[in-house]
Amino acid sequence: MIAIHGAYYSNNFGDLLLIKLFESWIRSRVDCEIVYPLVPERQRERFGREFPGVRLGLEGARRWKALVYVGGGYLGEPEKVRGRRLGGKWNQRFLSRHVLPAAVCIWNGTPYAVLGVEAGPLSNVLVRSAARQILGHAQEVSGRNEESGRFARELLRDGANVHVAPDAALSIDRSDIPAEAMETVERMLGPDRGSRLLGIHSPSHLLSEDPKTALLMDAIVSQLSSARDVTPVVFSDRGDAAMDAACGRLSARVTASIGRECLSIPFAGIWETCALISRLSAIVTTKLHVGIVAYALGVYSESFAVHQKTPRFYRQINGSSRCEMLKDLDVTTASEKVARVVSAARYPFPIEDEFWRSIKKRSELHRDLLSSFLRSALSA
Repeated sequence: MIAIHGAYYSNNFGDLLLIKLFESWIRSRVDCEIVYPLVPERQRERFGREFPGVRLGLEGARRWKALVYVGGGYLGEPEKVRGRRLGGKWNQRFLSRHVLPAAVCIWNGTPYAVLGVEAGPLSNVLVRSAARQILGHAQEVSGRNEESGRFARELLRDGANVHVAPDAALSIDRSDIPAEAMETVERMLGPDRGSRLLGIHSPSHLLSEDPKTALLMDAIVSQLSSARDVTPVVFSDRGDAAMDAACGRLSARVTASIGRECLSIPFAGIWETCALISRLSAIVTTKLHVGIVAYALGVYSESFAVHQKTPRFYRQINGSSRCEMLKDLDVTTASEKVARVVSAARYPFPIEDEFWRSIKKRSELHRDLLSSFLRSALSA
């Protein structure tokens, strides 16, 4: 019995994709039962559809042979909560969600690893202390960028077991996407599947009344109005009714503004989202993992980031000019970036060069560390 813990609290595509990857890697190496200890009760039905045949809950924790904390951004606070006292919601959620699995392992003498995570910054002293305990007792630690590795080493004051490699999701290839997911996306695209497709991602952010979002939406509408050979596709990376409705609302707004159809594709599943990304010509996104998967699959993206972890990724792939914090956006930058991504949709170009291949190869370190950790844990 091997336990996996990650950021499975919000049905978010990137977090679930990382869990799916690590689960598949574990199953390919060990004949075992998989346990997810802290999936919230209200999300278990949906989680079970994406992860069938697994055990949920802490019951039987003494029988765990190993636990793996898998990648996600939960060891680094968003910029907007920096300096908050313990009463801040993010700090409370961190302490309630991510400390217990390590504590159970330490109590029971169960080995665990922390692999592929985003780490730092953490400004709250109790949260930093908890993170130090989690990382300090881990048999292996790997961060997904240099900033995460540096933070973990500084926090521990001894980084001997801290490794750094690009995000594990960068190892994905088109061949990893199940045929059924590709077929589902082809049906959803319908007669537009042969068109030049511009993905417009994260409708919940783009429906905001924030002035910076208005700048971005004005640029998108302006560029699409003159690029009539490009079909816009609004899509979501989270599975819930509110997000499905947001997809429809944003699609309707774009349709009305440009005078032609904008497709709406709500979240249909982890692999279905990967399949959709693979079929798009280019993407506008505010989120991290849509950009990561796009890069892994050779699809051009422009990012309008809402979290400091996103620029870290674009620096890693020598693409800093393609990522602007949404809060810092101005009219000129919005226009230039959207014009660039619409041009990429109209005239797609390959990004699979030698550097791209090296990034994907380096991302496999997390899988290699998992293999060595499992060999050590299961031979003990």
